[in-house]
Amino acid sequence: MEYNDCFICKREKATKTNSHLIPSFMIAKVCSYDGSGKRDKEVMFTMTSYEDKVYVGAVPDTKLNELFNQEKLTDERIEKELKDNTASKDYIFCPKCETNLSKYLEAPYAEYYTKGNTIQPDIAYFFWLSIVWRMSISRQFQFALPEDIELNLGECLKEYIEAVANKQDVTPIIEKCCFSYRLLRCPSYLPNGLAYFGGRYKDNTKILTLTLGDTILCANFDKQNIELPNDYNYLGLEDVIKSAPVNLGKDSQQCVNVENKTFEAAMLQMVKETAFKRLLNEKELADKIWNAVGLPDNMPDEIFKSFMERLYSEEVKQGDRKTSERYVQVFNETLEDFGYIKR
Repeated sequence: MEYNDCFICKREKATKTNSHLIPSFMIAKVCSYDGSGKRDKEVMFTMTSYEDKVYVGAVPDTKLNELFNQEKLTDERIEKELKDNTASKDYIFCPKCETNLSKYLEAPYAEYYTKGNTIQPDIAYFFWLSIVWRMSISRQFQFALPEDIELNLGECLKEYIEAVANKQDVTPIIEKCCFSYRLLRCPSYLPNGLAYFGGRYKDNTKILTLTLGDTILCANFDKQNIELPNDYNYLGLEDVIKSAPVNLGKDSQQCVNVENKTFEAAMLQMVKETAFKRLLNEKELADKIWNAVGLPDNMPDEIFKSFMERLYSEEVKQGDRKTSERYVQVFNETLEDFGYIKR
């Protein structure tokens, strides 16, 4: 197999598999099926524009039975789909750079995140920079930063790791980096609240806002203009985010704590926005298939409504609703009911 060069060091081959894009201690806290926050107990649903994917760790059969019809759950599907972790990616880093990410950034930040230990400003700064950069280069989270920003972040991350390893001053690296961030957190929200990983990037403002479990990160990539625009909005949290202090990597990280009620309302708003966007995407896809089978114009609203009700039926277990096979089956059954296909 031909390996690409490591995205960080650019020297060694990217032979590492299962490189975490979001640290496992954050994923486990959000996605552990029993709320324990322990690794390998994750159940994660990934929603893209047109499909749902399910990832499961080492969960017991009783949990699998809640999510899937196990009579139809083949070994092939388990290995090819259910073990495909959206929060990780193969062959982007070399083993050494993967180890350095953990040693210099993830391990110390985990101590801060889970135990409240103190954290050096530069470690917190490059921890969040690395997550933003990794999520972007992976192309697995529905956003991608512009090439010049990705390049700046990647180069600064590489130089930072080398500087720390050689016990050199990291101040010049922070100064050349385009990244700054605001941070919100709701410490009491998990493990029982609705939680997500994802967000949105605005090209015109160079602002990225991410929801990462119980944390909101608002990243700015223009240090000459760190103020948020007047029309900035995000899940009803815009006033809190705008008033949050900006972290530039030189002073102690500052984070604003959000009340449970406020954070819960924001997550419910995300559900509504996601559902509306999903509905538009579903209609677009249904219209394409409608035309592909030779039918004119767009799928009529009455038929589309029936199709959606069938597709998302509560009678079908959550993990089985959006398989490609079932999608075709439900589409054909809906057309049959409306007389477009003879029984």
